[in-house]
Amino acid sequence: MRKRIVWLMVCILLVAVFAGCSRDRSAENNGDNNSAGNNNTESEFNQNVTYPLQITDDMERTVTLGKKPERIVSLLPSLTEIVFTVGAGDRLVGVTTFCNYPEEALEIEKIGNLYDLNIELILSLGPDLVLTGRSETLQQALSFLDDNNIPYVVVDPQTLDEIEQAIITVATLLDCKAEGEALAAKLSAERAALEAKAAAIPEAERPSVFILLDPEALYTVGEGEYLSEMITAAGGINVAAAEGSGYFQLSEEVLLTLDPDIFICTYPMRDQVMAKAGWQNLSAVKNGRVYDVSSDPVSRPGPRFVQGLEELYGIFSGHEK
Repeated sequence: MRKRIVWLMVCILLVAVFAGCSRDRSAENNGDNNSAGNNNTESEFNQNVTYPLQITDDMERTVTLGKKPERIVSLLPSLTEIVFTVGAGDRLVGVTTFCNYPEEALEIEKIGNLYDLNIELILSLGPDLVLTGRSETLQQALSFLDDNNIPYVVVDPQTLDEIEQAIITVATLLDCKAEGEALAAKLSAERAALEAKAAAIPEAERPSVFILLDPEALYTVGEGEYLSEMITAAGGINVAAAEGSGYFQLSEEVLLTLDPDIFICTYPMRDQVMAKAGWQNLSAVKNGRVYDVSSDPVSRPGPRFVQGLEELYGIFSGHEK
């Protein structure tokens, strides 16, 4: 029970950081890819990395790095994974308590989490770059970095299209541009292959899917969020998309009416769902199609997202292991 409560608190914290980002930024991407932020970033990618380096981040802030960062603090697990994957993990001096991958991240100094930062510890680590997510509230909390002339950059991928760009952005900041571009190209090709397989699932055979974040409070994911996009890309239909946007709480009455084919549980709760009173007539429960998925690859917009897509595709296509 304690684990479930802690996990739900994490979800709600992440909601506060991420809510609304994908809708705003996908509109920018679809409408005009030549915004000031994109122009600056793309021009940097087309030349060698030199410092001072200026970049416009995902909060439309212009940030200047005077030199190659050697002491990095990461405030998002997805960003921690990116730093390691582009070969700069040895420069991380601080990460959050939720940064659990790769294994080496567990050995790095823990500076709290997004809403409970140990400011004194962060300052004592002497970072020359802090990587963080996008949130007005969080930016206010990070004012101590401005006060101490410590640069921070908001890199916050909220759609599949943005993940490759985020990897290149981080890699460029860290003078690992070639590694970032290679990784982004690899993930893009793997994603395209997976989406081609998913597209072959006939429309009539695409399962209706309910993303379950918590079985008691019935928190789920609606339209315009990364997790919902993952379901669609892997060949499913998010039944909550028509009920609301972002992360929200659904009534049990509505859930029973939706009667999804599949439950996707973002942390281990299958047994609890299968035994829940009042849910025994739901199609997903009757047919045993309730799945505990690998939480981080599925729900974390980082370098392992293709693994998450593969797992979901296996479930939706009936080829799950």
